[in-house]
Amino acid sequence: MVHAIYPPRPDAKPAKVVRLATARSKKASENAVPIRGLIPGMALHFAGCCHPLPGDRIVGIVTTGKGVTIHTIDCDALANFTDTPERWLDVAWNSKGDGEVGHVGRINVTLGNEPGSLGSLTTVIGKQAGNITNLKITNRSVDFFEILVDIEVKDVKHLTNIIAALRATPVINSVERSRG
Repeated sequence: MVHAIYPPRPDAKPAKVVRLATARSKKASENAVPIRGLIPGMALHFAGCCHPLPGDRIVGIVTTGKGVTIHTIDCDALANFTDTPERWLDVAWNSKGDGEVGHVGRINVTLGNEPGSLGSLTTVIGKQAGNITNLKITNRSVDFFEILVDIEVKDVKHLTNIIAALRATPVINSVERSRG
């Protein structure tokens, strides 16, 4: 139908077909489940209390109607499930990794209450290729701010590098990974 309205020119070269979508969808299907030890098709979500990242030791908790929730092995919330060992799953991160998929790591930061300190915090995170997805000031005093920062990272090593860079920044008093 298109050729009836716009006939091809005799000197035109045939269009080159690029199949980027196929290559991308193949990669996505290879890494569809980043966790070993789960049944294919099982619902999966990551706990908001401990924010597990690739590289952390993890455990799965089965919840009826929700699927499996992935926690870090040292998460305080796991104490709620000690009486129900049948809900625990032995899981691990897929050794292939997630590639381009980002995970949210949470840190607690205490920084000086002075001009430019928040800018320094965000600049260091950006230079380390972290993406801030949420920022919340939890406490403010005359001298300091306490801030909760959610950062999209590749894995636990990436978050550790960001924390190390933040600790080397003069206006930042302390940085710790949030644990619940």
